[in-house]
Amino acid sequence: MADEALLNLPTDAFVEILLRLHSRKRWRLRLVCRRWRDVIRERTPAPSRPIPLAFVVSYNAGAESACAYAIDDLEQGRCRELWRRHGINMSDTALVGTCNGVLCLCDDTVPGGAVSLVNPVTGETLAVPPPPGSAQRAWGLEMAGWHAAYSFAFDTATERYTVLHVPCYYDKTGGFNAVQVFTTASASAAWRDVPVHGGGCSCCLKAGIVSVDGATYWVTKGVESVVSFDLREERVAFTKALPRRDERGYAWHLAEVHGMLGAVSTAVDERRTAEKIEVWILGNGRGWSRRYSVQVNGVCERIARPHFAHGDHVLLTGNNINRLVCVHRLKNAMRRWQSSEVLSVRVFCLCIKKEKK
Repeated sequence: MADEALLNLPTDAFVEILLRLHSRKRWRLRLVCRRWRDVIRERTPAPSRPIPLAFVVSYNAGAESACAYAIDDLEQGRCRELWRRHGINMSDTALVGTCNGVLCLCDDTVPGGAVSLVNPVTGETLAVPPPPGSAQRAWGLEMAGWHAAYSFAFDTATERYTVLHVPCYYDKTGGFNAVQVFTTASASAAWRDVPVHGGGCSCCLKAGIVSVDGATYWVTKGVESVVSFDLREERVAFTKALPRRDERGYAWHLAEVHGMLGAVSTAVDERRTAEKIEVWILGNGRGWSRRYSVQVNGVCERIARPHFAHGDHVLLTGNNINRLVCVHRLKNAMRRWQSSEVLSVRVFCLCIKKEKK
């Protein structure tokens, strides 16, 4: 009866309820029925497209600082500074992730990693306590840094931010039986262990940990299967094996592509530029399918992580010390996606450079 009453609400009252919801959550309700779809499209504003955010730690005029820039116009390369903090060493602080403009930073100089959430607009900062046991010996984490074992996510259903810690370096084998979860706005506001059922798990930190659409994903060691953690149900599940690429010298890295989980094939040695970057996406129940094939011949760049595609553009970063953020406009040519114009934005000194390929 309650469901029937909700479906038969007067349109004006229904619109008032919809306007109180988060825009992304409201937009998903279009799938309930045809009437809801029409009302949401005609009477409520559509969710705005996310603006790419670049986090840069740079050295300039004898001083180091961390900056966050919003790239407002990908076509023209216009960006604006949102936040800056001085006295941050280039090799010490890393960006774990960003959600709704909130930055999740990790200080790698602190054993276990010191995680903090920063709102660039208000300047508010929330220091996240270290996970229990995170300061113990780190097996196999010397090159990656403490930040590599964390992920940052936002669940639109509960409107809560979650920091996930994958403790794959606690044991020499890289295995673990539980993941550690910290959720903001909860009553306890403390780390919780969520067990991994079915014999434990492992994580390849080089493949990255990425959060997409209410779930966090990582790749197991050796077998290279994708594992998911559902933020709402707090459940770990094995998803799919990675796509196969027979060529040598390439490795997979997880990324977010248009709101879906992506697997990006790049050069194993990041100092060497891959001739072609392949991007695959995981469809709902349909397995992996190739979405992009980006040619980067003659351009010394690597993929921007964790968000790769923005509308008709992809973002790459320069391998050099100039910390370029490069925007590639894509074109569809016989089902083959490749870059045409290259627009390089030297964000930390606000100098824009255009090139032609």
